[in-house]
Amino acid sequence: MDQFAINIIVLGKSGVGKSSFCNYLFDQPGLFKTGSGKPVTSWEQNFQSHTFTHQGHLLSVFDSVGLEADNYERWLEQFDRFMQQRRARPMEPETWIHGAFYVINASSARLEPVDVNLIQRLGSDARIPLQVVLTNADVAGDKIEALKREIHKLCPGVSVTPLCSVSVRKRGGQSTQAFGRDEVLSLYLEQSHAFLSKRLAAMSCLNLKGALGEMRNTIVAKIEKADLSIFKIADLDLDKEIELPDFDELFSDLRSFDDYLSSFGFVGDWETSDELESAVTRVLDDFQGEMENRFKEIEDGFESDSLLRKVGALYDAAKIILTMKSTMIEWFDDGFGRVDKELDRLFIKYADQDNFFASYLTKGRIIARPKLFGIF
Repeated sequence: MDQFAINIIVLGKSGVGKSSFCNYLFDQPGLFKTGSGKPVTSWEQNFQSHTFTHQGHLLSVFDSVGLEADNYERWLEQFDRFMQQRRARPMEPETWIHGAFYVINASSARLEPVDVNLIQRLGSDARIPLQVVLTNADVAGDKIEALKREIHKLCPGVSVTPLCSVSVRKRGGQSTQAFGRDEVLSLYLEQSHAFLSKRLAAMSCLNLKGALGEMRNTIVAKIEKADLSIFKIADLDLDKEIELPDFDELFSDLRSFDDYLSSFGFVGDWETSDELESAVTRVLDDFQGEMENRFKEIEDGFESDSLLRKVGALYDAAKIILTMKSTMIEWFDDGFGRVDKELDRLFIKYADQDNFFASYLTKGRIIARPKLFGIF
């Protein structure tokens, strides 16, 4: 199975220590170039990724040009274009942005409006896991708690983690050790797992809807072509006449929810997988039970001592035979419709106000059920 990379963007103003943070966090000394408060990533290199492995996860880290007062408009335009490109293929999770680090110098006097705007855009609009990282936390002192309070006030729900990216030997033989790496990565992987689990579950609902829609259309097309004349009904072999499709082949390209999670390096055995399977199975079992009851009622009618019930059973059986095609299609639509409705319910639950799949839904890519066909 191919392994997918977890795509991370690292953002922040120039001089806050983004490159040092990346080198320390991902244990890649020198990979991310550092400068003395100057932009070290050109526009041509903007949002290019570095890919490596960490704790069984393949990570692609996208570094950005440092944000400055005189490049804000161009930076924002580049950022919006980049994020839009990453939303262009919602059914391909390996292309998504799966998380973001927003880096702030902990020694900053206050949180600036540009910081608040971008943190809110990432957390509320993009709805991806976001962690604000406070660099230079070893020398910030009391400013750290004040800054954390301000961030939590202006950007509720955002995780904030202090960090020191480099070890520094001071005069007198004292030294400051780098810290915060394990805390940042542990929290991020926890956030990423929860994020992917929900968004992949929503995507799985759409994938399953599409596969079931194709199956329904294939079956109906075969019913339409079959010769189900009333004059052949006595020696009709439905299996041979209709020749249902190979369901394994129809679903061969449909990856499971657990497979996707495993592809990103996470354990696939999650409660959502069981919920998806059990919900669809329950609907199909209920439908099967109702179908069996329909035929059981006809059978009981024929076995009844009541003439009225026998005539009613005969009428029901004749109606099914005479309208064989439309009856079978109607039953299939009833069953598929129930599953479709259950998948819609689960999609709304998993998406939870996330409009990430809006473009996919509005382009009519979910197969709609056509009108019922004629009876013969």
